[in-house]
Amino acid sequence: MPRVLLIGWDGADWRILEPLLERGALPNLQALINRGQKGVLRSTVPTHSWAAWPSFLTGVDPADHGVYDILETVPGTHKQYPVTYKSIKERTFVEDLSAAGKVGVYADVPLLFPPPDINGKIAAGGVLPKGRTYTQPADLAEQLEKAGVPWVINGMSWTTYRNRPEQYLDEALEITGKRIRATEWLMDNSGWDLMASVWVSVDRTQHALSNYVAPDHPDYEANVKTPIGWKVRDVYAQLDDAIGSFVSRTRDDDLVLFISDHGFQSVTRTIQMDHLLKKFGLLEFSASNVVFGPMQWGPVRKFARKAYDFLGLHGKVSLPQSVNWSKTKAFTTIRSTGEGVSINLAGREPDGIVDPADFEKVRDQVMDALSSFVDPKTGRRPVKAIYRREEIFKGKHADTAPDILMEPAEQYSLTHAKSALEDADWISGDHRIEGVIVAAGPTVKPFEQPPMLVDMAPTILAALQAPASIEHTGRVLHEVVGTEVKVEQKVKIPGMPTGEETSSVSDTEADEMEEHLRGLGYLE
Repeated sequence: MPRVLLIGWDGADWRILEPLLERGALPNLQALINRGQKGVLRSTVPTHSWAAWPSFLTGVDPADHGVYDILETVPGTHKQYPVTYKSIKERTFVEDLSAAGKVGVYADVPLLFPPPDINGKIAAGGVLPKGRTYTQPADLAEQLEKAGVPWVINGMSWTTYRNRPEQYLDEALEITGKRIRATEWLMDNSGWDLMASVWVSVDRTQHALSNYVAPDHPDYEANVKTPIGWKVRDVYAQLDDAIGSFVSRTRDDDLVLFISDHGFQSVTRTIQMDHLLKKFGLLEFSASNVVFGPMQWGPVRKFARKAYDFLGLHGKVSLPQSVNWSKTKAFTTIRSTGEGVSINLAGREPDGIVDPADFEKVRDQVMDALSSFVDPKTGRRPVKAIYRREEIFKGKHADTAPDILMEPAEQYSLTHAKSALEDADWISGDHRIEGVIVAAGPTVKPFEQPPMLVDMAPTILAALQAPASIEHTGRVLHEVVGTEVKVEQKVKIPGMPTGEETSSVSDTEADEMEEHLRGLGYLE
């Protein structure tokens, strides 16, 4: 029976890949395109990985899986924890494949921590706490170590190597190389039906170094032929070599899918959304922000966390909130990308002040301020599109979505700033909704409709003739698996995930994961 090989490049974008293809720099990806079909894969709103990969895993929009940001809030409080697999409030195709007796092998797929108990193998991806089991079976990490192909977690933090691109690239190439070798071992030593691997070095590199590889960045021409420019392209060449290695391990009747979770655009100007809301008179910071604000980043934060460790204060004492909720009408609710803002609504938020009768009036005020704001330096509006929650989301968890959602204009990021609006510092690229897809296999035909990220789960299940336990938002891509193939719908399975009311990580682990997220620039 045909198998499925899925290769994900986190953040891959044709805007960057096509010039590399034209120069012959990605021969294995080009060979895959030549024998298949290429297209744009539309991601989710919001566009960051922590909402996108759950949509990939479930085949439903964020409104049905309930993950909107990199952190999740404990109901009735301001306390937040990093999102994990148990935050996903819908069943994934990972579990459906396992229930159907199919063997799935997953290498570095984000949001598979803690790894579910499945028929197959998992080396979880994303931000992981040290000291916790991140593989399935639990001894898989030990097996890889004994085989001489140890799996390396975390790493490749953009801000850790701030202004030291050579050292960042050295680490990215070293860690990725080790993961490639481990993935080859997994392919060779597993009787897999689905082999899914995700490679994050593309996303990590494009955030910090798009100005060396994206032709539409103003600094590209000056950077592209420098030693750093060549080394940045080594990141893509390394992963292109891996495509060749992985595809060589497939059979003629296997389906090969190459995708990204979202695309990328160049960035020259950045916003800090809470500071922008303050500029509009919609948010006030607390007096303690002057004292405790520095604890949110840099050396002072590291010292504070060491003090917390030494004194055993994790989960017992929290830093004062930087927002004065009694004087705040609106606040950022998608901290990782700034794409979401909510109203501080009385009766819903822990310290809400906006009367429900005034909700629409205040939301309109916020939307008008955000959509009409003009950058005085460029004369452009940083917000390209703005939506009410109900215009985007209809699912069963739509009520937990941000009240307002936005798309940034080209050359803008709605986060990664320390003030309301400033020139981009370390960042030169950020997410956009247009990702990539290539499909190659015996039944692949040109796409009749634009494919979407939520189409991946039902398509994978259909290709492997495994029943689905949920109703997907996405469709089966018949252009990929053939017109005769369908997904059998099963009755909902008892005990399916509904999301965790409490975090699946401890306070100490949450702090450790948050530190890494700050190193990646997602939290300022």
